[in-house]
Amino acid sequence: MEPKELREYRYKLGVSDGKNKKVAPVPQRKFAEILNVSLSYYEKMERGKRAIPNSVKETLDTYFRLCVKEGADMRVMIDYLRLSFFDVTPEEIITRVLGMEEEDFETRPTGLYLFDRVSVCENIWVFSHEKKMNRNVLVQFSGQGCREYERQLEKKQTDWQGFLSEIWQKQGKLESCYSRVQCSRIDIAMDEFWTREDSEYFDLFSILEKRPKGLISDRFKTFENYGGSIKDADGNSRNKGLSLYFGSRKSPLFFNFYEKRFELANKEGLSEDDALLKYEIYNRYEVRCSDVKAMEVIKQIIYGKRLGEIGAGLINSKVIVYDLLDSDTKIVNERWAKMFRTVGELNFSMKAKGFSIERSEHWFEIQVAPTLKLLQKIDEIEGDDYVARTLEKAELSKEHENYLAWFQESGED
Repeated sequence: MEPKELREYRYKLGVSDGKNKKVAPVPQRKFAEILNVSLSYYEKMERGKRAIPNSVKETLDTYFRLCVKEGADMRVMIDYLRLSFFDVTPEEIITRVLGMEEEDFETRPTGLYLFDRVSVCENIWVFSHEKKMNRNVLVQFSGQGCREYERQLEKKQTDWQGFLSEIWQKQGKLESCYSRVQCSRIDIAMDEFWTREDSEYFDLFSILEKRPKGLISDRFKTFENYGGSIKDADGNSRNKGLSLYFGSRKSPLFFNFYEKRFELANKEGLSEDDALLKYEIYNRYEVRCSDVKAMEVIKQIIYGKRLGEIGAGLINSKVIVYDLLDSDTKIVNERWAKMFRTVGELNFSMKAKGFSIERSEHWFEIQVAPTLKLLQKIDEIEGDDYVARTLEKAELSKEHENYLAWFQESGED
C-alpha cells in the first residue's frame, strides 16, 4: 500500500457534514488506534517516512467490511443476451451455432432492430434480412430464453462459458459458417435468497433513506426510484414493490435493483409471504451491460471468471452502501458486504495490466490465430507472402523485448 492510498481510505470512510455534503476525513488518531500503532508512527506512514506493513490494507478492509470472507446466499445467472453474427444465414445459426432444429422455429415479418424477419422458438429470437443482401444475423435470448437455451446446453454437456468460448474461437475460421461475432448486450441477474430459517435481507428503502445522509457511494450521474401499486382483476390494490435505477438506460452500464418478491406475487396472484415461501427470492440486482461493456463481460466469461464475481465486481466498482459507525466514521452495511464485498472491484476502464505471456497466448488463440490462418491460406492461393512481410516489419515493444531477454537468459544452462 502506498501513502496516497492510505490517505484515500480516510476520505472514503469519512462522514458528510450534511450541509454542503463535504466529507471530512476520518481522524488519523482513529486509524492509528485501529492499526494499533502510535499517532506519530501513523502520520509518518501517510507521509511516506515509514514503511506501510502489508497487513494494513487487510486490517482496514476487514474492520470496515470493505471485504468480507463469508457471503450471502445468492443465485447468479445471465438474464438477457444479444449476439450478432456476420456473413451467415439464419438457418446456419439455428442449426450449426445454436444446435437446434429449423422446424422448431416460426418465421414471420418484423421491423425490430432494422431487420425484416424473425424466427422464433419460445423466447429465443433469430433476426435476419430477407429483402436485403445483408447476411448479418442477430440472436436474442430474453431472460426466459436464457433459461430455455440452458436446457440445450445441458444436452450438449456444456454451459455458457463453453458455448461462448466456442463461438468466439470459431469466428473467421474457414470451417465456420460466420466471419465474426460480437455481443451488444448482456444482463447479469443476482437474486438475494430468503428462507424461513434466515430472516436477514437487504431493505432497498434504506438506500432512499441513506442517500441524503451521504451513506450511499455511487458513481452514476442519474438515479431514479419507482414504486406504487396496481389493481388486480378483482379491483384490489397490490404493491408493485420498489425499483431503483442507477445510470441511464442508454449508457453502457446500468443497474436495476428491485423487490422481486412483489413481481412474482403479482404475476401469480399470490401474497408477498406466499411468493417468498414458493420462490424464496427477496430482491433482484440486475447489471445491464451494452456495447463495449458487454464485450468486456464476454471476455471475462471466456477467460473463466465466474459470473458472480463479474456481477458483484461491477456493483462494487459503482455502488457501496454504508452505515454510520460513529459521528465521524462510516462502515459498509453488513448485509451489503455479504452480498457484494466478498470479491474485488471490476472496473473495465482500469489501466492495462503489464505484459503477460499467458494472456498474450490466450488472446492469440482466440482472436489472432483464426485470422492469421485465413490470411496464410489466401497467400497460398495467390502466391503472395503478405503475412511474412507484415511479420518482418512488426516491431516489438519495450515490454516484449524485456520479456524476450529474460526468457533467453532463463533458458540457458
